[in-house]
This record gives sequence, structure tokens and C-alpha cells, in this order.
Amino acid sequence: MLIWLAVHNKTPEEIQNIKLAVKQANYFWIGVSLVVTGLSHLFRAVRWRMLLRPLGHKVKLSNTFFAVMVGYLANFALPRLGEVTRCGILTKYEKVPFTEGFGTVITERALDLVCLIIIFFATLALEFKRISGIANDLIFSNFSEKIHNLMQKQMVVIIGGTILLLMVAALFYFRKKIQTLISGKAKNFIIGIWDGLKSIANVDKPILFIMHTVLIWTMYILQVYVCFFAFGETSALAFSVAIVIVVFGSVGIIAVPGGTGAYQAIVIQILTTVYLISGTIAFAFAWAVWTTQFVLILLLGLISLVLLAVLNKDKSEEVL
Repeated sequence: MLIWLAVHNKTPEEIQNIKLAVKQANYFWIGVSLVVTGLSHLFRAVRWRMLLRPLGHKVKLSNTFFAVMVGYLANFALPRLGEVTRCGILTKYEKVPFTEGFGTVITERALDLVCLIIIFFATLALEFKRISGIANDLIFSNFSEKIHNLMQKQMVVIIGGTILLLMVAALFYFRKKIQTLISGKAKNFIIGIWDGLKSIANVDKPILFIMHTVLIWTMYILQVYVCFFAFGETSALAFSVAIVIVVFGSVGIIAVPGGTGAYQAIVIQILTTVYLISGTIAFAFAWAVWTTQFVLILLLGLISLVLLAVLNKDKSEEVL
């Protein structure tokens, strides 16, 4: 279905050329990309485990890895469902309070966002002339255009302002009840989240923690870079091009569950308009990179679901 949606508007000749490009691809490098992608997930599991230790939770690396993979699998169903899923898994098998686990995941995501922003502006500075146009098209102008269009609709502004005022009034009117609620279960929930967020300041080995963060992002870039060698036309592209693809491709992954469709569209646009790669190869490359990641997540996610139950069988029996 996904392939049909991508090729249904292409001519028979274009489809035939794409099939030929895929058939002639060097699958050794696709395999290397699978290994590199797997390593990125392993490093993420190790880093998450390091965040949990300051909270007094010495969880198994296998369980954190399985939880991460099942979480990625869940993200293909609904955005951000994976974060909830993997916290729930550690709550079940490692007795990590959900709120604390969720706090560490929020910390992880905040750290990844900072890394992405840093890499984005570093890349923009290094290849400003080549990518400033596409950065403007994909992010800045698109965002400003939406804001402009929204502000042009006076009714939307009036309704939005009215809703905001009503919310402020409701908060003021029910402030005592809200305070009572916060002092109860909600307070414990917030404290648990906060403890998770603070864990980054108390990691046992901060240098090792930073190293794993660098390794995660290095693997993200490498999994794209090694795929360049799978196609003759992209084999000469520099490492910096892989960084560009990771940065802008992340926009598609954030916007759509698993990045399906959006990721490929962004990568194709970058390769064809900025680096002058033919549409056929750009299409084949974008789908090769995304499919590699999807297949690995699907396989490891399903295997992790099984292994979680098998390897933690004794713990499950203890609960019963």
C-alpha cells in the first residue's frame, strides 16, 4: 500500500527505472546500514539505563533495549505512543514507577531536540548557500505562512482569544479545587516526572553519558551515509550531505507516524533540488533508507515483545 501511494502518479517508464535502480543496488551497504541502525538503538537503551540508575533502578540492559524497540514499533501506530509504551514495559518488568520512567524519557527527548537544533544550525552554517533555500521552504516560510494565514482569519483570532480568556477565568474560579487536586495524586505524579527529569544531573558517569549521546547521533548519520554507496549516483556524496538528510528528514519523522511518506518526500526534494541527483535514484534511495529502518524496527520490535515475556517469565510468575 505504501509503495502504491508513492508510485501511483508515476509513468510506467519511471516505475520501471525505479525497479531497475532498486534491483541494481548494492545490498551489502544496505546490510551495513541495518547494523548501524541497530547500534543506534542499543546506544539509546544504554543511555536510558544510565538515566534510570540515579533514581535507584538498576534495570537489565536487555529490558531497556526491548522496551525501546517496542516503543519504536508503537510509534508507527501513533506519534509519541512509543514513549508511553516503553515506560509501561519497565513498570511491568522492572517495577520502575511510570512517572519516573516517563520523566527520564522526557529528558531524553529534550536532549535529542537540543542535539538536533545544534546539528541543524551547524549544518546550516557549513552549507548555508546550498541548503538555506530548502531550510526556508521546509521550515521557516512554511511556519510563517501558517501564522500569517491564521492571523488573516479574524474569526479564528476572536474565537481563540475568547477561549483563552475563558480558560483563565475558569482557572481563577476553580483555583481552590485545583490546589486541592494538586496536593493529592496529581502532586505525586508531578513529583515523579520531576524526579525523572532531574536524573540527567545525577548520572554516575557524565562523560560516558555524553559519549553515548554523540554515538546515537553519529549512528543516525552513518546509517544514511553508508546507504549512499548502495547507488552509483549517490556514492560520491559527502558525509555532510548525510547530516543534511538526517536533520531535515527528522522533520518528516516528527510530523508523521514513523515518517511514512513525509520523510521520503523531504529526502527526495533535498537530493534532487540541492544535490542534483536524478529523481529515479533519489526515490529509490529515500525508500531504501526508510525501509531499512522500518524493517529493522518491525523485526526487532516483534522479537522484543516475545523475548520480554520469555526472559522475564519468573518475574511475571512472582506477580501472580
